[in-house]
Amino acid sequence: MTAPTGTKARRPHFPSWRDVPSGIYATAAQLKSMDLPRQPGPAAATVDGRDGIGRSTTITLYRIDQSAPTASTAAQLEAARARLENSVRARVCVDCGARPDRAPIATESYGALCPACWHIRGLRHRQEEAARERAGAVRTARSLLRIPQNRPLAVLHVDYTERGHTPAGTRRSPSAGKVTVLGANGLVIAEPLLRLVSTRAKGIPPGAGDPVSGSEVLAAILSQLTVLIWRYRDLDDLAAGLRSQGATWFLPADGHVHEMALLASAWRGEVTTEGDRPMAVAPGRADRMLYLLQQIADTEQAPAMPIGAPS
Repeated sequence: MTAPTGTKARRPHFPSWRDVPSGIYATAAQLKSMDLPRQPGPAAATVDGRDGIGRSTTITLYRIDQSAPTASTAAQLEAARARLENSVRARVCVDCGARPDRAPIATESYGALCPACWHIRGLRHRQEEAARERAGAVRTARSLLRIPQNRPLAVLHVDYTERGHTPAGTRRSPSAGKVTVLGANGLVIAEPLLRLVSTRAKGIPPGAGDPVSGSEVLAAILSQLTVLIWRYRDLDDLAAGLRSQGATWFLPADGHVHEMALLASAWRGEVTTEGDRPMAVAPGRADRMLYLLQQIADTEQAPAMPIGAPS
């Protein structure tokens, strides 16, 4: 009996090849190129990919365990292989010696690679990129700490006074922001607590100062400094609160403000098993930001050498 429209199970769809489970699915071409060729069974899934000329397309996948042998006999397979120069070598991974069912990945630089060795090579390449970026991060950190005395470095961090959420679950804007500014020597340059809501609002902490005058004082101080922050987005609540109270923004607008998040991430240089480069975790305090910057600047640089090469 035919199933009613809409009741048939949908085939899985994968947004990229990296999301396709290993060893379960293959394209028709991949099945045909197996060491012992097979022909596809019913279509089992789809994946977003590119066609032979680089255009985006949706590719049909078949389950390997639902495929069937082709009609080729052993004698025909042997004759076909004999006609192909170096065909046996092309079936063997040059790194680990594996002889996978599916054809290894052909590369101009390394030869045939099994999927695992291809992945490892990719991770090594990403690690080599990370090592080069780490060297750049060290140079940047050193330059920030050696800025001429006519515009010395200051590290800025904001701690917010939160007011919870509305009954509907919407986060309320913070009532105040404590702006900590440290010099490169670790001493506090300024540490005002600025009110970010109207005086009638609830949850304002004791000692919260006038945002207009407080912002003007900060602007005067920071105009003479090179300012290091973690990320601009961390200051969004502060900027919005000050604007709502008629205060002006105090950060210099002449290129003397630097974000540290990308710098720290480059220095950490971590590469996940998927090949991603995760962002560094925020230090959470001005003194810890300065400590991290000093750590980066004090890093001893190893001699330039491809990762994985013998020492």
